[in-house]
This record gives sequence, C-alpha cells and structure tokens, in this order.
Amino acid sequence: MTISFVVENDELLMCYKPAYGAGEILSQLKKGEEKRIKNTFCVSNESLKRIEEEYEESFYFVIGKVEGNYILLDSDILMLEHKFYFSKDISLKQNMFVAYRNISILQKIDQIVDRDIYIGGEWEKFNGISKESFLNVINKFPNSSELNKYVHFRIAGLLKEYFPECDKYEVVYEKYINSKRKYVEINTKDDETNTNIKIELEQFSIALDELQYMLSNIEEFNESSWQKKIRNIIQLLYPKYILCTPEVTFKGVDGYDKRPDFLLVDVNGFIDILEIKRSDVQVLTKQASYRNNYVPVREFAGAIQQIEKYIYCLNSITDKEEAVLKLLSEKLPEGVIPQVLNPQGILLLGRSKDFNQQQKRDFELIKRQYKNIADIMTYDDLACRIRNIVLALKERL
Repeated sequence: MTISFVVENDELLMCYKPAYGAGEILSQLKKGEEKRIKNTFCVSNESLKRIEEEYEESFYFVIGKVEGNYILLDSDILMLEHKFYFSKDISLKQNMFVAYRNISILQKIDQIVDRDIYIGGEWEKFNGISKESFLNVINKFPNSSELNKYVHFRIAGLLKEYFPECDKYEVVYEKYINSKRKYVEINTKDDETNTNIKIELEQFSIALDELQYMLSNIEEFNESSWQKKIRNIIQLLYPKYILCTPEVTFKGVDGYDKRPDFLLVDVNGFIDILEIKRSDVQVLTKQASYRNNYVPVREFAGAIQQIEKYIYCLNSITDKEEAVLKLLSEKLPEGVIPQVLNPQGILLLGRSKDFNQQQKRDFELIKRQYKNIADIMTYDDLACRIRNIVLALKERL
C-alpha cells in the first residue's frame, strides 16, 4: 500500500495504491460507504476523482484545494476540527500525515492546538509554524519502539509490587528516554550551527556579488564610495578587526603628516594599516624586462613604500597620550586600548586574472619580500578567497 500526493488544476489529489482488494474497495465506494485509509483519511465515492489501471489500480481522491499560496486540506476527509493549510512549496509526503501504527499526526496536533494551522510560507503572519519546525515535529514523533517501551514501563509500574523482575522495564525506558534527550540536545546544537553557517553563507555570498558588480561597473563609483564598500568586505574577510577608521592623521618622523586610507584595530587593540587602490591600477610590467622578470610598476612599488613608511612612523610613536591613540580610544569599546606593536599592512590593488604563469610567480615572490606587509592582494585574489569561503560553507551545510 502506497500513498502519494499531486496538485492538479488547483486540487490536491491523494494517489492511493492498495496492496490488494482494489475491487472490494471500489464496490464499497459505489455503495456509498466510506473507506478509511491508514486511520487518517476517510474517503468516499464523492471525493474519488478517477481510477488508473496502467500497472496496478490507483485511486485518486480530492483531499484539498489551492487557496492563494497555500493548500487547504479537506477537514472532513482528514477528520479534523480545524483547518490545516500547507504552503505550496512543501512537497507533501505520507510521513507528514501518518505515523507509526497508523496514528494520524494532524489529528493529534488538532486535538492539542485550538485554532486553524498554517504550515510554512508566511506562517508568522498567521501565527502558524515554519516548515522546518513542522518537519522537526515529524522526525521526533514517537515510533513503535518508544511506544512499546512506554507500554512495558506503565504495566511494569503496576505489577512490580507483585513481580519484582518487572523493575528492569523501568530501567530500560529511563535509559531510552535519556538517550533521546541527548540526541535532541545534539541535534539542537546542529540546528544552531547550521543557522550560523547559513548566516555566514548569506554574508559572503552578498559580498561576492557586490564585489563582482563593482569590478564590472567601476565607472559608477568614485574613490570614496569605492573604498567604503571595499572596507566592509575586508572587515568581513578579517573578522579580528573591530575597527576600521578612515584617514586618521599622525605625525611622521620626516616632519610630514601621514594619513593612511584606513587604520585597523583588532580585538586586542593592536593597530594595523589598510591601503586600498583602485582595481584599474597596473601591478606588474606587461612585458618581462630585467633578466626575463616581471617587476612592479611605479604605482605598485610606491604603494608598498608608502605602507612601509606608515609602519615606520607608527612604530616611532612613544607617547601614550599621542593624539592618534586618543582618537582611536574614543571609537573603541570600553576596555580595548589601542596600542602600537610592530604594525602590519594590508594592500589591495589592481587585477591579476590575466597574469600568465611567470607573472603569477613573480607577483608571489614580490609579496614574500615584504614581511611587514601581512597581505598584498589583487581584487581577483580577494574575489577568489570569498568564492572559496562560499563553497566551503556550502559544503558544511
């Protein structure tokens, strides 16, 4: 005996394939008698839509209808006092209606909840229940093993005064219930973990889409708006930084004011530097020059030297009352004290998607030469990192 569901012409049909006795069922329906299926569905000749006999006889009964974004079940057929609405995006299956020993799940819910019930879709609007929560109820519905253990437990409680050996059933049931609790706790934690992963996945997916749009429409952004959007992506990629503040001015050892694009402060208060150049900045020479090597172009080399000088000047700050540290203190959470201790830099500029193999190797070699600069990357490197994070999060789900 199998049961399945299909929506046709705004009607919900239940396809019922009996294991045997199809002729007897048909005769029963034609006599005007009702047929109970799995103690959950009460069908009649009036609800019979059609009979198909291609391989085996299949009875199609109308058990609901489409109303807007929901499917309204026929309360008479399912023997319910209240109305049950299933979101159209839920694929209905037998286990959503029938539990072990032909227990009607919806009837049990109907007896407990004194209202019409909306499942999935805009469930919050109707004070209903989400699809995920409903499926969770289905998964945790008592099975035959649990019911048997409970029956033994109750009978043993009545008889143990006369038959001491009955005590073992109480131990068995308690052990089973404890194992169920542990299972629920573990799965609840898994659900919470999955929720966190979904949030992360959404954040990085949006960041990747935004970055790709910006790189394809660079002319739409001035330097200020470009840096602001990229800063948000960088902070997502480097969550240790709790502050990323633009254009903080401090004195240089050469007597000139220094103003990096951004000062970064991590969770422990340590300061680093972020420099963001445009994506159309050239990084390496287009032709191999000195001894068949690709070397940094002037703007790339200048950006590296600029960060090196910023780092040198920051390391020269000795006065704890220095204005730059006061300014950062005002922007940080209470208890986080900004401090300078061998700052590092992050440099983002240019593109590398068209690099040949030699250019890729030379670019990597250049990056490794500057130990004070924690990260030098192109916008293609940045997109690749975010894309890999998105793929990894999808795998975890």
